[in-house]
Amino acid sequence: MTPVNFPLPNVVPLIPEMFVATMAMFILMLDLFLAKEKKVWGGYLAILTCVAAGGLTLMVGSAESVSAFYGFFVLDAFSSYAKLLIYAGTALAVILSLDYIKEEFGVGEYYTLMLFAMLGMMIMASAPNFVTMYLGLELMALCTYVLVGFQRDVLRSSEAGLKYFILGSLASGFLLYGISFLYGVTGSFDFATVGSGIAHSGSGARFAVLLGLVFVIAGLAFKISLAPFHMWTPDAYEGAPTPITAFMSVAPKVAGLVILIRVLVDALPSLQVEYITIFSWLAVLSMAVGNLAAIAQRNIKRMLAYSTIGHVGFIMLGVIAGNADGYAGVLVYMTIYLFMSMGAFAVIVLMNREGIQGELLDDFAGLSKVRPGYALAMGLYLFSLAGIPFLGGFWAKYVVFIAAIESGHLYLAIIALLFSVVGAFYYIRVVKYIYFDDQRVEFNFVENRLMQATVAVTAVAVVAIGIFPQPVINICKAALGGII
Repeated sequence: MTPVNFPLPNVVPLIPEMFVATMAMFILMLDLFLAKEKKVWGGYLAILTCVAAGGLTLMVGSAESVSAFYGFFVLDAFSSYAKLLIYAGTALAVILSLDYIKEEFGVGEYYTLMLFAMLGMMIMASAPNFVTMYLGLELMALCTYVLVGFQRDVLRSSEAGLKYFILGSLASGFLLYGISFLYGVTGSFDFATVGSGIAHSGSGARFAVLLGLVFVIAGLAFKISLAPFHMWTPDAYEGAPTPITAFMSVAPKVAGLVILIRVLVDALPSLQVEYITIFSWLAVLSMAVGNLAAIAQRNIKRMLAYSTIGHVGFIMLGVIAGNADGYAGVLVYMTIYLFMSMGAFAVIVLMNREGIQGELLDDFAGLSKVRPGYALAMGLYLFSLAGIPFLGGFWAKYVVFIAAIESGHLYLAIIALLFSVVGAFYYIRVVKYIYFDDQRVEFNFVENRLMQATVAVTAVAVVAIGIFPQPVINICKAALGGII
């Protein structure tokens, strides 16, 4: 048998992915030999894995685009920056999990699933074709389905996991159906080849191309909670363990938006007019559904689920702009949203002690009188999510609004501004509970230094970016060098 020649340049760019896969399996095996009180070591190893993967990504990264694994993997500044956001979101979610799930059965499997989900997102970020994209997307999705329903003795968790799985499978079918049309027209799965094939296809293939475009958008829209493909989000967010809710609110969204941008730029540039029209309607619908439905929620996790749908609508303004400033705005928004969302969920997890779920709005009543530090941090996150100047969330919305206006979509920016005002109501309502209502439950936090550090770092980041936004904006613009 002739030995397979496996050139080193085809391996080096994949070192972070191979490291994460190895560590995920190692944590699973290690868990078999750990006593129950020491299973938290798996969580610490998972955090170290995220940190080390970030270092490896910076080490192997390049300003120039590098193709590897025979054209099935690409490494560039765009994918590297997306992976750093994914590592940060995963590491923070693991920190939130250390105390939350320590009494659950299968702790080792929990951290392994998180790392494999992260691995799927890493593969998505570096996908130059539909095959690699789908491989990463399904690895991420299958792990996330299990994580949502991880608390098997909690009915709402099992129900949420089942609903998410069924709807996610349907969305994957939509995506594959759309890809099959594009492949039928162009004869390739490679994004660049598909883009060239569509541009030179005749009028006879027009209907098939548009049908493929619609189904691909539908499949990817499900992954980022874009209305009307959002129906899984409230139930999954409410039913999942709170750290997994935090994880889903950031990391999969980054991966989904990054692969969406790559598909639009490389595979569908000749259909820009068509997909901008589709996304314009979906963005308005997402802003309307997310912000109006959130007002009626009494469960803060469900409220933040609808909030996420609204924020995805705002983020789509950057995609609709269809230029470098718009795509940079998407990265800026997700960077700032990571700190806002993770910080808010950290406070919710801290409140989940001694019978207090920390999920109802009433649970936050009078928090400022008992824990003024946590109350201040939560207030900062909520004001930032509302887009109040001059916190990080203000600049997140500002960059995508300006990109939309400069690209000729003034009407969308005005609609987004109106819904942003609507959204401010339900965020400020929580602040009112925290500072102006009387205490209704007994607060008994079990302090955790890593959790406290998470709250402190995210709160400081929200304020610091609000005061000095330009470094983040510049970094995000530089990251686009990989695709534009």
